[in-house]
Amino acid sequence: MPTLLIDKPALHTSAGLPAGPDQGVIEEARRRQRTRRIRIVVSALLATALIGVIVWALSGGASQASRGYAGVEDRAGAVEVSDTHTPGFNVRLVPMLVVGQAGWCVVVEENRVTGGSACGGVPTPSRPFLQVYGWGEGGSHVWTTVAVAIPQIATILVNGKHRVSTETLPALPYGLRAARIVTSIKRPAGILPAHRLSSIPSDPTLVALDAQGRPVAQRQTNTPLQGTVHSWRYPNRAPRGSCQLRARAIPGLSVQGGEVASAIRPFPGLLVGHAFLLCAATVYHLRHMPLRAMIVLDAAHPRARPAALPDFKPVPRAPGFFSEGGLAARRSGNAWLIVAQGSSLAQRMRLLRHLTPTVEL
Repeated sequence: MPTLLIDKPALHTSAGLPAGPDQGVIEEARRRQRTRRIRIVVSALLATALIGVIVWALSGGASQASRGYAGVEDRAGAVEVSDTHTPGFNVRLVPMLVVGQAGWCVVVEENRVTGGSACGGVPTPSRPFLQVYGWGEGGSHVWTTVAVAIPQIATILVNGKHRVSTETLPALPYGLRAARIVTSIKRPAGILPAHRLSSIPSDPTLVALDAQGRPVAQRQTNTPLQGTVHSWRYPNRAPRGSCQLRARAIPGLSVQGGEVASAIRPFPGLLVGHAFLLCAATVYHLRHMPLRAMIVLDAAHPRARPAALPDFKPVPRAPGFFSEGGLAARRSGNAWLIVAQGSSLAQRMRLLRHLTPTVEL
């Protein structure tokens, strides 16, 4: 279940450029979450996927343990399975905008407030869980885990004893399902030294079950690179790749560098739903404000017209433009153009209007 927590200081690419497309709004979410002790389940994500992975989440606050528990055990690590129908619980997907590698970022919401985010791979039939990650409130005795699963997963067995149903949610596309689990942590009395904090039980053991109650094995596989990625920095020219990006003259616009992928290959194997592949990314400065412009292809069929971007909404009075959080997008041929960062949606759309992509596969 490869995941990467995004509530961290911004990463930087090998070109020395700001890695994330999304630093602005996530800073506000991070400030609201500084008191939270967050831990995630991390496994076999390629090191290259760490470059530039930041989801552009709406500002939000810490989520609390929900009501409607189905069962309780009175021992350390007791499980309290919360009702997924808790008002306001939702999960959104945002493409993981890493050049050369497809992936999704999961954004959890409670009462329309972001409660945490993590990034990882793509859903496939051999991986029942797309994402599993959890967090604890500072000083609290509860641990919340959110699992996002493929459509075939009807229930989740928690710690071998309790079952919680997965549910479809308004913002989850492709038939994906989610469950929210609350674990009661019985902490020892007194203050523990730092080196013993990791021994406190937190993440429950989860087993995915199909509609007949049969376990579905989780095969640990890395999300493959789908091209060779080259980084560059101005005043050098961008290396030749499968995609090229050019911006027509805008007063005050300067290019800083970026990344391009060459020898783009289709995603090997089956996907659940769709996935998106970042083919090129260029960092610009517009009057000293950084913007990141990207060319995005269909991961499974790079030459085909990509599907709609989940959760992106049409921009009012701007036909052909879409936005989600701090991202703005428009179609161009068989690709999406996406612009992140900047001071406002208007600034991102201004750059979008002046971008010309070239795709040669």
